[in-house]
Amino acid sequence: MFEHYLVIFDLDGVLADTGPIHFESWIKMADECAGLEFSRKFFEETFGQQSIPITRKLVGPEIDQGLVEKWANLKEQYYRDLVKDKLMPLPGAIDLIKTLKKHDFKLAVGSSGPLENVELLLTSLNIKQFFDVIIVAEDVKNGKPAPDVFLIAAERLQLKPEDCLVIEDAPVGIEAAKRANMSSIALTTTHAKKELNNANLIAKDLSHIKINDILKLLKLNSGKNI
Repeated sequence: MFEHYLVIFDLDGVLADTGPIHFESWIKMADECAGLEFSRKFFEETFGQQSIPITRKLVGPEIDQGLVEKWANLKEQYYRDLVKDKLMPLPGAIDLIKTLKKHDFKLAVGSSGPLENVELLLTSLNIKQFFDVIIVAEDVKNGKPAPDVFLIAAERLQLKPEDCLVIEDAPVGIEAAKRANMSSIALTTTHAKKELNNANLIAKDLSHIKINDILKLLKLNSGKNI
């Protein structure tokens, strides 16, 4: 019924609560590799961005790029080691995915994370089969808040940006959706509501989002509830 429309999900903080595990892995890497403190404030400011730019911001401009990339990759390995067997879907995530698929929506993942992390999460939650396209850090030249990740998802499915909706939890993700000319829903799982005001709709988590909310944002609501 809605096969020409796409809903793009961010991963961390949208489908699963991985924030605490990311924070723990950043602390471990920063301390062991660079002897630096990784603060909660810095984490909140950079959450949703790619790990290499975050590492560069953390260590400053003087460190060799090769070392920055090595440390960023090590952080992601620490994350994968910590996250094993700890992943649980956030409230409403599985139900919404299944409902959208039932009505023939195209579904995509648009993540700033590396492929290994994304594959691990989707496989652990047993939801990989629902997604038509998976876009990760390796697929884009410019990370969020650049719109690349979302535009590539739409392009691969040959859909127009205005027929796509993004679900995000980070301000950089909402900004990326806006730059992509896509509607957006923000979840307050990792950021306060006031930081997400650029979204078209704000909710606590996916259990508060119904298919009719998505139809309305995509201007598909005929006045009848599905």
